[in-house]
Amino acid sequence: MLALFSTAALGLSIGSTSLSTPSTLSRTPAVTMAGGKIASKNVWVPITEMPAPGEIVSGYKYNVEVAVVNTGGSLYGFINKMPPTGQPVTFATVEDKCLVEPVTKTKFSLQTGKVVGTFCPGGIGKLFGLLVPEQDMDTVKVRKTGGKVEALINVNAKAQFEQKYWRGVLDAQGKVDGGYY
Repeated sequence: MLALFSTAALGLSIGSTSLSTPSTLSRTPAVTMAGGKIASKNVWVPITEMPAPGEIVSGYKYNVEVAVVNTGGSLYGFINKMPPTGQPVTFATVEDKCLVEPVTKTKFSLQTGKVVGTFCPGGIGKLFGLLVPEQDMDTVKVRKTGGKVEALINVNAKAQFEQKYWRGVLDAQGKVDGGYY
């Protein structure tokens, strides 16, 4: 029974591959996530059903919400958040090959996501225009596959973002070496 608490048994129970005394055990965690930079991995992912002509729908996969606009044959994809208010693209209307943000009336090109005309031209939009710099929409490549729409998404985006903040299991960046403080 006392053999369970011997120095040799203690070294093996901690996960050491060789016999170690407590004074020589490493203080580094057994599991680390410091394997280098995580590479981008763009993959075509089914995001939603095919929208009807003139319809705007959205789908959510890999922590990315993508809005798909069908203008009667052409599909356009956007991150489902319109600047400057953050309204969903699904609330927008389509006019003259542009998406119109419902609160500020800003027009964005369907092809490029860039502002067309004046940024925040109408109503309460003028106030937003004074407070927020001009911003374009983020576009996403989409394609039709059967009756579904696929979006080209970086499936490693969440891990890449979290890599900046997490070093290991339940360990915030800098807590081990004091860099956080």
